[in-house]
Amino acid sequence: MPRIERHYPRLPVESRVFIEMEAAAAGSSEGAAIVVCKTLDVSSEGLRVAVPQALTVGAFLQIGVDHPGEPEIETFYLAGEVRWCIPGDCEDYPWVAGFFLLPAEHSDINRWEELINDMDSEP
Repeated sequence: MPRIERHYPRLPVESRVFIEMEAAAAGSSEGAAIVVCKTLDVSSEGLRVAVPQALTVGAFLQIGVDHPGEPEIETFYLAGEVRWCIPGDCEDYPWVAGFFLLPAEHSDINRWEELINDMDSEP
């Protein structure tokens, strides 16, 4: 895994993640191309995810992350940049990728940061 200077602690949280690989074409009846995967750990500024296919480093993608531990409550809609992607060791998810979360307009980044900060401060 690439060596990256971390500013925030990583929490070992597993949540379902939806990554929009390709947006739906305007006026098309086809939906967006979505990949379902899972987080391995999270922070207020990033995610490490196990994915079923390689992701393009540098790609900016829309991400939906189910509320950790309580997926029926809500999904956080975030934007992230793929910082790295390497082979993993899981048959169902043979790749592992790191996302840097972006302060995108109309995203849930502020609520996500609050949630992670609350989880990090729990005893």
